[in-house]
Amino acid sequence: MVLAAFRRLLASLGLAAREAEPDLLDPEELTRWYTSLTPEERMAVSRELAPRVRRPQAVRDPATLPAVAVGRLVFEQDGPQGPLPLHHLKIELWDRDPGSPDDYLGEGFTDSEGRFEIRYDPADAGMGDLPDLELRFFEPQHTFRKDGRVVESWRRIGSERGPDDHGGLFYDFGTLRLPYWEYDPAAPLARLLVTEEGTPPTAYAPGRSMAMLKAVAPIELVKRQHLLRVRLGHAPSLAEVQADYPESTTMRLERQSPGSTRSDAYFGERLLNGMFSTILDRDPEVSGDPHAFRLYFPWNAYEQDGIHCLPDVDVRLRLVEGRLMPMRIILGLREMGAKAAHSPVTRQTFTPSDGAQWEAAKRMARVSATLDTELGNHLGQCHLNVEQYAIAAHRNLRRNPLRWLLMPHLREVVLINHSASSFLVGPHGYITRASALTERGVETRLQHLLGSYDWRGFAPAAPVCEGHRYGHAAQLFWRLLGEHIDAFFAEHGSAVEAHWLEVRRLSDELVAHSVPAFVCRYLRARIAGKDAPWFVRSERMNLDEKAADPAPKAISPVTQTDVPQPGELEALKQLCRYVIYFATFRHAWANNLQWEDAGEVLYSCLGLRWGKEGILVGEDDAEVAPAPDRATEMLWISWMLSKTNYGFIVANEESDVHPRLAELLRSHAANFAAWGLDIGTVSSRINI
Repeated sequence: MVLAAFRRLLASLGLAAREAEPDLLDPEELTRWYTSLTPEERMAVSRELAPRVRRPQAVRDPATLPAVAVGRLVFEQDGPQGPLPLHHLKIELWDRDPGSPDDYLGEGFTDSEGRFEIRYDPADAGMGDLPDLELRFFEPQHTFRKDGRVVESWRRIGSERGPDDHGGLFYDFGTLRLPYWEYDPAAPLARLLVTEEGTPPTAYAPGRSMAMLKAVAPIELVKRQHLLRVRLGHAPSLAEVQADYPESTTMRLERQSPGSTRSDAYFGERLLNGMFSTILDRDPEVSGDPHAFRLYFPWNAYEQDGIHCLPDVDVRLRLVEGRLMPMRIILGLREMGAKAAHSPVTRQTFTPSDGAQWEAAKRMARVSATLDTELGNHLGQCHLNVEQYAIAAHRNLRRNPLRWLLMPHLREVVLINHSASSFLVGPHGYITRASALTERGVETRLQHLLGSYDWRGFAPAAPVCEGHRYGHAAQLFWRLLGEHIDAFFAEHGSAVEAHWLEVRRLSDELVAHSVPAFVCRYLRARIAGKDAPWFVRSERMNLDEKAADPAPKAISPVTQTDVPQPGELEALKQLCRYVIYFATFRHAWANNLQWEDAGEVLYSCLGLRWGKEGILVGEDDAEVAPAPDRATEMLWISWMLSKTNYGFIVANEESDVHPRLAELLRSHAANFAAWGLDIGTVSSRINI
């Protein structure tokens, strides 16, 4: 009986009807129960109940069905040539029946131009009922079984109502605009459009919310108490602020061995292996010396607030008995209060023989490296860089099996970036308030950074010494990613080529929405088109190509044809490797070490203030250090970032990552551990 089936279905959904006779349910009660369900539960009821309501029918050839619905799906926003087709999207046609289960009529997919045609039998709407037409749109989802086989499913993303009581055999829905993974036309970078009252077209995995609550709950009250005391005019001291948080790594090391974290050796070790880990160029002034290195942070190129001091920082280092030691720090200092980009600077050089001023210069260099890490290695190269690939992939990959490879690593980055748009940057963001950079300075820096990132030719730089644990771990992770991607293409390469149109459109959108390539005046003069063996090129874009005038786009195309040309399949594999690397390993290294390297306010922070005695003063000068409200926010953020973790590659909680990658990494866990990385802590995507 239909009603008994309905009862069983309610029970399977966890919705128990009141006790009644086994097969009795009056129409009013049936209507009441059905209308109380969510849209997803109604769809489940309709799908399960429809075959039991109708008489069994023989499988029918859709071409023989008497009625047809047609139309075209396009994105909400047009491209330069007009409407952009929403290709290969699944569409179902339904008969709406308010108060009772809807009737499924048929389904189809949009073609390459977004057009669809769904044939159906109006009689499927029920005896004496003319169909009330409705289109429902679905995007593909997947999980992997333990043997690597894919299980596909569908997620409803929208609907469009057609006519009521449609008695004809043909209906044209016309051109329908679907607001689906749209680019923000007002953003200078490739960002997802999320309206003020809207929500992103995706959601966090349920376990991530629990991980966030578990990490933040113990320190949330601490931060609130500090901020309340500041507002009431009884601000805590920096020592009080620090003591109220868990003991940081540097404070623990100082307790065990005073002075150890302020030593030259520790300074160099953290530049090699801490969250600051970045590219180390050879020192161009010591030509041919394989042991001399340089780090340079050009902050004078950006507008500053005049309150904080953020000079250009030029650090010269040398490998001494396997340890990276700072030998010289050159600071390009503005006048106090100077705000304009490219303000006049006075250069001062400091060496270990300068005593207290050397220690102050190292502190300034640590602050500079921290800010560069947060804006560059973390927010820029991982979060915002990966977002542009995520938007293009979600807009274009549906039939191509490339979706199975990439989507697990792109699924949540737009969500966390949407939060960061106001939380970290913008007029009231923490970076804007806590560092010397103004909102405009932050925006310009991020545009310059995104203008220097390209997938083509990228490979992690070689380790500079045996103790360069980050460099060794990066090399191994990159190699294993290559093996994983090669195996995937060996299995699915022919299907990837068969659906190359989606790759073409992904590539076109990546290029179209990337910023112009940025090559500063120094690099144009010293590197582009020249032999510069001291300059590490493997992690940088091709300066000879990108320094052209007018500037090309930062991201290089994979293809410009609908059929792969020689070498383009390898180019696509390189793009995949690049994206997964930054969404996983590179982000994990910069993010997970936040508390280790940014868990003590006096050791490192995002900005030091001009004090009465200038800027090169001791750590005990509270006028130079961050204010208590900035300090507690910094410690809260550092703890939250490094302690909120969910969605690991090895754990594969959502079963969306191919198990081969987890096994590859697990088989080399001991190697990673020797270099200081617990491979089980590397997330499969950026969600914090």
